[in-house]
Amino acid sequence: MKISIGVDIGTTQTKAVAFNEQAEVIASAYFLNPMIQEAPGMAEQDPELIFHGVCTVIKEVVKQLPKSTTIEVIAFSTAMHSLILLDDNKHPLTRMITWADNRAKTQAEKLKNSQLGFHFYQQTGTPIHPMTPLVKIHWLNETQPELTKQVAYYVSIKEYIFFRLFGQLVCDYSTASGTGYFDIHQFKWAEEALNYLSITQEQLPEVMPSTTILNGLSKEKQEILGSENDISFVLGGADGPLSNLGLGAFGEKIAALTVGTSGALRFITDKPQLHPEMETFCYVLDRTHWVVGGATSNGAGIFDWASQTLMQEVTQAAIDQGENPYDALFSAITFVPPGANGLLFQPYLLGERAPLWEAEASGSFLGLQRDHTEKEMMRAILEGICFNLKRILTGVCSEDQLTEIRATGGFSQSPVFRQLMADVLGYPLIFPAVSEASALGAVFLGWQSIGKITDLSEAIEKVQLASQVPVQQTVKETYQKIFPIFVETQKQVAATYQPLAHLRQTLSTMDEK
Repeated sequence: MKISIGVDIGTTQTKAVAFNEQAEVIASAYFLNPMIQEAPGMAEQDPELIFHGVCTVIKEVVKQLPKSTTIEVIAFSTAMHSLILLDDNKHPLTRMITWADNRAKTQAEKLKNSQLGFHFYQQTGTPIHPMTPLVKIHWLNETQPELTKQVAYYVSIKEYIFFRLFGQLVCDYSTASGTGYFDIHQFKWAEEALNYLSITQEQLPEVMPSTTILNGLSKEKQEILGSENDISFVLGGADGPLSNLGLGAFGEKIAALTVGTSGALRFITDKPQLHPEMETFCYVLDRTHWVVGGATSNGAGIFDWASQTLMQEVTQAAIDQGENPYDALFSAITFVPPGANGLLFQPYLLGERAPLWEAEASGSFLGLQRDHTEKEMMRAILEGICFNLKRILTGVCSEDQLTEIRATGGFSQSPVFRQLMADVLGYPLIFPAVSEASALGAVFLGWQSIGKITDLSEAIEKVQLASQVPVQQTVKETYQKIFPIFVETQKQVAATYQPLAHLRQTLSTMDEK
């Protein structure tokens, strides 16, 4: 039996998933990646622990496979925008700063509102936001100049993993395009952005195609991974673009939707596509394909907050009775009509990436009246999450462009949430059988690298579909009337984000005194 393994290094966990030649899951293993948050805005992780996790999940999956199995390739998917500073000996000077780290928000705001920031976006396809290594390095240059003087190399977690395995600092185009200093048109590091950061190309890894194969794993590393031979490792790509591949969302007529704690909407195109107001990203998949879309920080995690804040009694009662609290919550709001009786919710409790790219964005209820209950508020929260994703969708494609949306993520477990999402977005939602889309997307790149498939479009034929959620036309029409109001009120409320952030800071300082 021939097997390929996709390794997906995410923010919350690292996964290794083994697929057979029919793209079916044969084995899997998971390793949690704890977040370190010792200061306001900090979101760091231990790169050594993540490397250990990668080795652990690969070894566990290999152990689960029959002895007669041939492992053809191990391909990688990683979360974007991570940053690790290395010294001359390629030892970490810092922990890994993740995309969720928000400490560079002041530098991001200043650059975003400048002509230079817009120029960088046009060249790199990456919106200006604290998540990006571009802004993180600028922040470190301003706040920790003694640290940056010691830096020999700037890398992401993928380069660190491959260095630990093969002794080389190499980066695929897809991962590089999330840095904010990679030219997505010329497929090279962007000189102007590097000059802005006072760094050189020699301090960055060598960029290579996503299908690049690395061999020559030492006997010691083979033992660590539980392998008895030298398996081919493929660089792979970033988790967002690879999720599209794994869902079979290839081409401009099928978009990919992921909604877990956060969320994203993306589609693959054959040319770079940039937004005039920098609302969406454009990342590289390979030299002939780009992924256009937007990622939101405010997905189903907002519903978790609301369940504990607004409907704690319902949640606790379900737990006491041994029931699923989410089922109880969704059941409680089923009979609230679309539009939540005139209540809107702007779901920006965690700041926001797409479409606002505003680290200081905050949430708000609009239209709240005394006859609204917690049930209308919960319904409005769900609708707000969906409306925000619809705004991303309208920013990346025209209304008549798409035919369907391929979806995955934790929200798929709720029939109410799935139906609401389909009705708000206005497209049928198709759910593939395999939920580990990024790992499968990495395997598709692995197959292309060894000649198992010749073109990535063949990936669509390999993806098995499990279910479909059709659009309810009358409900869709209701949401079409509400959506423009959601967008307009959001634009008006946006003027309060910075003043409110300043107020929070002022009040916090007063409390400390």
